[in-house]
Amino acid sequence: MSKLTDKYTTKRNKIRNQITLLRGQAKGGVAFFLDKVEETSNACDNLLLTWRTHGTPLGDRNVKETMYKTVTRILEEIEQWRENLSTNDTLTSLTSIETFLEEIHEMNQAILREEEDAATEFPSILKLLIKKIRITGNNPLIRQWWYDVMTSRPPPLPKNEEKNREDILDRAEEGWLDKEWTRTMLHLINDLLQKNFNPTRNPTLTRVPHVTEGIQWIRMEELGKALTNRCRAVRELSH
Repeated sequence: MSKLTDKYTTKRNKIRNQITLLRGQAKGGVAFFLDKVEETSNACDNLLLTWRTHGTPLGDRNVKETMYKTVTRILEEIEQWRENLSTNDTLTSLTSIETFLEEIHEMNQAILREEEDAATEFPSILKLLIKKIRITGNNPLIRQWWYDVMTSRPPPLPKNEEKNREDILDRAEEGWLDKEWTRTMLHLINDLLQKNFNPTRNPTLTRVPHVTEGIQWIRMEELGKALTNRCRAVRELSH
């Protein structure tokens, strides 16, 4: 765990302690303010989880800096609010907390959008579908996401494989209609990946006496002789 994450955790725990202490004297709008503080703190934790599950290494520093900056600002708002406790000050602090919460939600959504936008071909889309099902389970939004992707940005296929598209879509539809689709889809998608996008490995290459598809395989000893002759010619030219 990085030092920045450690600092974040320390301040996040301090916020939780402050909330626990202040709830005893919380009434009306004050309770609502503390609820928003807690919601924002939890959103920061969720952001870290979202990044670890869906983000790229390039965004690591940015996410952690945002989380640390947010909890720091929350503590500052709590301190300012405790010093005044007036209705106006509570509303001002509440507005600030809601702004922090919105920023965290926006970053959370941006991480998810970046991952989805990066999935442009069938293999990456199918793998992302598996990931979504495993993480969120029986969520109808997953099915809607699949339909949206297939209609708004259908993944390209080579001309000689275009016939596979209908098979993939039909098989997926069969999976969605199953009552146990969260379980069925995982097996079905893995099967589609194996069948359509897992090319058979090339057998061990051996020397052939003729040209195959424009490539001629040469014995290593023949290549060695050619290099030896080249080096000998260079030495003779240098004398």
